[in-house]
Amino acid sequence: MMKPDVNFRHWLVCAVVTGWKMQDGDYPRPPFVGEVETPQTLDSLTFGQLIELSRLNGTKNIFYDICRIVLQMAPEEVNKARAIDVVCFVGWVTGEVTKINERFKRLNNKPSQTEKRAGIDKLNFGLFGLMDKYAQRMGIHNHDDVLAVPWIRVYRCVEMDIETDKYQKRYMEEIQDEYRRKNSGNRKR
Repeated sequence: MMKPDVNFRHWLVCAVVTGWKMQDGDYPRPPFVGEVETPQTLDSLTFGQLIELSRLNGTKNIFYDICRIVLQMAPEEVNKARAIDVVCFVGWVTGEVTKINERFKRLNNKPSQTEKRAGIDKLNFGLFGLMDKYAQRMGIHNHDDVLAVPWIRVYRCVEMDIETDKYQKRYMEEIQDEYRRKNSGNRKR
């Protein structure tokens, strides 16, 4: 059990000595870490920050890195903050980033059998592919500029493009079906 008034630096030394491991689960978002107010959601993160957070999994300095990326806190500030707030905030951010990444994964279209035979599965370009898709959509020539865009905007644009593509595919199928119906009626005469 963590005492509420223990600062993070002291707790970290104890955690290293005891071999403490962060558990998966839902952590409550503390209103503050040290003197810094925490965000209600991670919707204001940039795409670049999201990428940076997504790559932290299991890194040695995850507590400091997450506080730096999301709260712009220096290690000295994190060390002075209450340990319970730092740990809960890092657990909360980790859980939220996992949920965000799952949202992006669910965006993938389910390919048809024809698309699978054509090799669509080989067209997985990861986060760079998302950056490139957004950059092309918005006429951005420097991919690094996309890193400064809020992740939620990138997500919404990609989501709209996928839904539009699905509609276009259904619409083309309807036109083909209509053409077939008209032509099959002409052949019977």
